[in-house]
Amino acid sequence: MNTSSSSLLRLTGALFATGLALVLTGCATNVNTYERAESQAAPNYVADKRVITDNTLAGTFRVVSINQGTVSGNLLKIQATVENLKNKTRTLNYKFEWVDVNGMAVDSPNETWKAILLQGRETQTISTVAVTPKAVDFRLKFRE
Repeated sequence: MNTSSSSLLRLTGALFATGLALVLTGCATNVNTYERAESQAAPNYVADKRVITDNTLAGTFRVVSINQGTVSGNLLKIQATVENLKNKTRTLNYKFEWVDVNGMAVDSPNETWKAILLQGRETQTISTVAVTPKAVDFRLKFRE
C-alpha cells in the first residue's frame, strides 16, 4: 500500500468516527437537571388515586407528584410533575377536569386536551387554575 492510499484510509476512518459520534450525540435526547440540594419550597402535595387503563402509556409517563395551592384568594390551582420514562422524546396529551363539592363536573374553558413535548427522561410541570371557587377537586387525564 502506498502513502496516498494509507493517508486516504486514515482520513476515511477519521471521517467515519466523526460521523458516528455526531449521529450518536444527535440521537441523545435525555435531559440532565440540576436543582438546589436542600429545597426552599414547601409544597402542599395531594395524595392521589391512580386508575391505569393503558399499561403502555403508564410505562411511558409517570406522575411524580401533584401539588395544590390557591390563587386570587379562592381559586384552586393544581400543578402536576410528570416524567418521560423513555430515552426518546415523547408527546404527552393531558387535560384537567374540575369537580364541585357534590362530585359534579364543573364546566371550564381550560378543560381541553393539551400537548407537551418531553425529552428523554425529562421531568416537567403542568398546571391549571379553576375558573370558579365552586371547583374543589380535579381529575388529571392522559392519552397518547
